[in-house]
Amino acid sequence: MAGFDSDPKAHPYEPTQISDVDTEPQTASTTEYKRHPVYSPSEWLLESISSILALFLLIGIAIIFWYMDNKPLSAWRGGISLNATVSILTTACTTALMYGVSAFIGQSKWLHFRNGPRKLTDFETFDGASRGVWGSILLLTTVKWNIATIGGFVTILRLAFSPFAQQVVLIEQRPVISPANTVTFGYAHNYTMNEHGSLSNSGIKSIPQDPQMQSAIFQGLYGVNTTEPFNCPGECRWTDSYISLGFKAECRNVTQETLQAPSCEVGRTGLQRCNMTTPGGVAVSTNYAQTDLATAFYMNASSLVEFDQSRVGLLPQTFPEIARIGIYRSSPDYNFRMLGINVTECSLSLAAYEYTGVKANGSDFSVKRREVDFGVKNPWGILNARRESKFQHVYTNESTSGDIHIPRLEMSYSGIYALVNFFQSTTMATEWVDGNFENTGLGVAATLKGDVDLGDRFDKMATAMTNYVRYGPNTQSAHGERIQSEAFVSIRWGYFIVPIVTEGLAILFAILSILSNRRSRRVPLWKSSTLAVLACEHKEHLGLLHTTGKDLDEIEDEAKKAKVVLR
Repeated sequence: MAGFDSDPKAHPYEPTQISDVDTEPQTASTTEYKRHPVYSPSEWLLESISSILALFLLIGIAIIFWYMDNKPLSAWRGGISLNATVSILTTACTTALMYGVSAFIGQSKWLHFRNGPRKLTDFETFDGASRGVWGSILLLTTVKWNIATIGGFVTILRLAFSPFAQQVVLIEQRPVISPANTVTFGYAHNYTMNEHGSLSNSGIKSIPQDPQMQSAIFQGLYGVNTTEPFNCPGECRWTDSYISLGFKAECRNVTQETLQAPSCEVGRTGLQRCNMTTPGGVAVSTNYAQTDLATAFYMNASSLVEFDQSRVGLLPQTFPEIARIGIYRSSPDYNFRMLGINVTECSLSLAAYEYTGVKANGSDFSVKRREVDFGVKNPWGILNARRESKFQHVYTNESTSGDIHIPRLEMSYSGIYALVNFFQSTTMATEWVDGNFENTGLGVAATLKGDVDLGDRFDKMATAMTNYVRYGPNTQSAHGERIQSEAFVSIRWGYFIVPIVTEGLAILFAILSILSNRRSRRVPLWKSSTLAVLACEHKEHLGLLHTTGKDLDEIEDEAKKAKVVLR
């Protein structure tokens, strides 16, 4: 028998193992697993810390969002950018969050098998769910929903955590408005011409001219476009309204009235000279010689600022109109017939304008301008009425008209005289005759004859004169606001729902997992440990996972001492 036993081939049968298949071993339901105090790392200390840390990180991200909402990006004083900070915090938050979730899912498999017979493949499904998204999808679709289902959802939502947190922050360019002393444009309530060089015995016709005013008149009549001399470093606006002293011009066609009764004389040479008067009292003359010459342009002006001696201390009844200009134009043909005869009468008056909605951007300047309605025909009065007229001033009292506050406006009478003198001079009052005629007083005939729109040119002239008053010797600065484009942070809280829901489910999962795996449930606290699997024995004929009562620390200690090799 001894020799027989020494030959394994001589006895091909293994010893029979006998067990009672009808009765489950008592140790299967009575095994007690060692547990530790709740603050022990072997229990839920590390997982609790990671869950709490993830919650605090999420709160920290929310505080950053709240602090930066509707603030300029420059308000962020961090050493790294706002987006980078949010990215770092969200990565840290999901890392801390998933540390606990993975452990809770791993522990859920032991509870899953403790609660009743389960497929052995569920062991691998739970293990995969504790490691990534695909395993969590398999857990949700192949295993009956249980407490680990919450962990599966958290693992999947974790993918959207960081992208949605990044979407919360929207950086957009917004206009930032701030007052700036360098943002100015001009307006004036007064125009007092500089009269240096005028002797005390100078008369009205000897009042010095203002060359800048003359330049403005020519710019308007010649249609020269000039830029507003404002100051604006970039984009600016002025929100107030401003009243400024100025001029206005009005033109009308008086051809029919003027040509009704001309007074004509024929000289010895056959030259016919006709004199006419416009309805406004401006004298207009023409020259004509058959087959020789014909007047194409004639311009003259009359003064409306001379005082009536019977009205001492009062302005002329026509005020604030200060001058009238009559312009005769025709287009002589080759037979020296005067065709297309037109007579226009223009008036020049003092006025005031309200400027609103002033904006500037680079070299562009826009403004809404409207003439101020004083509510009376003539709001002007005169100062120093007893003195010589060249030392007098005209003014308007401070008043209110509708919703407009009108400040006191003032202008020297010498400045008015200087303007009228200029329009009556040969520089402006000129004649141009086509044909055999020597034209010496050229004036402004070249720019106004023909079919030029006189109303438009005189409007431009009045505007140029007004702009000069605004920026002239009595200018005031209207200070505005600078508009700068600056990056602002806008927080879109709707996107933050995904991180909040993810964190909320993780906290709920942590609480339920800790409660479900309490000591009284007699479940091994092995979490996701691979070594713990080696402590299980699958008894296929009984349908059991037979385990020992060892805790994870004991299993790890034994694993450190054991050496194994794969065969």
